[in-house]
Amino acid sequence: MHLPLPLICLAVLGSSILLTVVSFDPNALASITGLTLGIAGLAWLALPRSLRAGEVSLMLAIGIGLAMRLVYFASDPIREIDFLRYFWDGAAVQAGLNPFAVGPAEALSGQAGPEWQALAARSGGVAQAISYGILATIYPPVAQAAFWLAHHLDPWGITGLRAVFLAAEMLGLWLMILLLRELGRNPAWVAIYWWNPLIAKEIINSAHMDALLFPALAGALLLAVRARPIASGAALAIAAGVKVWPLILAPVLIWQGRWRIWMTAGAVLVLVTALIATPMVLGRLDSQSGLVAYAGGWERNHALFGALREALAWSFWKLDMLHLDPNRLARIVIVGGIGITAIMLGWRIRDRAQIPAAALTVAALLLLLSPTAYPWYYVWVLPFLCIVPSRGLMLLGVLLPFYYLRFDMVDWGNPAPFDRWIVWLEFGPVLTVLAYDWITGRKAT
Repeated sequence: MHLPLPLICLAVLGSSILLTVVSFDPNALASITGLTLGIAGLAWLALPRSLRAGEVSLMLAIGIGLAMRLVYFASDPIREIDFLRYFWDGAAVQAGLNPFAVGPAEALSGQAGPEWQALAARSGGVAQAISYGILATIYPPVAQAAFWLAHHLDPWGITGLRAVFLAAEMLGLWLMILLLRELGRNPAWVAIYWWNPLIAKEIINSAHMDALLFPALAGALLLAVRARPIASGAALAIAAGVKVWPLILAPVLIWQGRWRIWMTAGAVLVLVTALIATPMVLGRLDSQSGLVAYAGGWERNHALFGALREALAWSFWKLDMLHLDPNRLARIVIVGGIGITAIMLGWRIRDRAQIPAAALTVAALLLLLSPTAYPWYYVWVLPFLCIVPSRGLMLLGVLLPFYYLRFDMVDWGNPAPFDRWIVWLEFGPVLTVLAYDWITGRKAT
């Protein structure tokens, strides 16, 4: 698809301006947000052609993406309240409390002690409004450090979060530019990440903490490409301190060189991860742990996971093995399958230039098979697309905004059709394009 570059710039920047205006109307249909992001995403989909033609300078790439984000600083959050948990966690860390030990509901009840009850009283209603308040936090310690910094800058305010997340993105942008230069690519290809309308909205307007993954993933990838697997292992541990899933990239990023080197890299990864995870272990890992609850039963906006679960349920019913839980079995199959895939891909790498494509494959499999695939999870794959611009995975960035239709269906009292059928509008075309490209041997350029 070809669009003039000025039209692409107008579409992606215009989406930020339009949604900032929409954000001031609490009664606006969520579908308006999804439609706006989808249309702007179609324009963004034409960006690789302009990049290949050399029409995009690095300064233009940085300037447009930064403007998209700065506009959102004036907006109200659209249909998301995850940032309330970040407020709470940052305040808890500031008060010297362990957010992995106590959930907001327990703090409100007074059962956790006077310090927690006092924190709930100071929250100004935040503690009461947090989703799943019975659970202690799910967000690992590196993310907690970012929440603390945001609280220090702007107590109980979203501007502090937005500033911290923008700073994280800017750091990731710089590292991605270094990586592109390391691979001999035009650094203006950072625009693939930086101009994506969905991520600009999710990171700054909705203040989703997945922004913190960008610099950690970019840093781990850069160090791996520079043949520094030990340092890459340490960076990967920091990424896991934001969200746990990047650990599955270890076979791709650190399995390089002589066995002593990658064994050392693995040991560093384990040691740094263990040190970072200490506050979580000292907190709680029972049914009221956010991490345990998420890993065991959380699901939203998935297609392939539901299909796999139903297939397993049917298969084991046929084999008269009803005592197995299809939900848990599906999760085990997915993690095991992706882990084996990562090992095989890591084993086959002979050139450091192959690392980004292998990492993208692992991250994409995880996102597409995950029982939870919120739109902001697109950060999991988007940085890699600056190097390996897969058509199918770029199309995912256009279709994920369909998720906003679900908010309206909840308001109308029946989200079930979305969860069972409409969700395939997000993932079906993506899987079709990916399958076609794989069968025909088409490669990203």
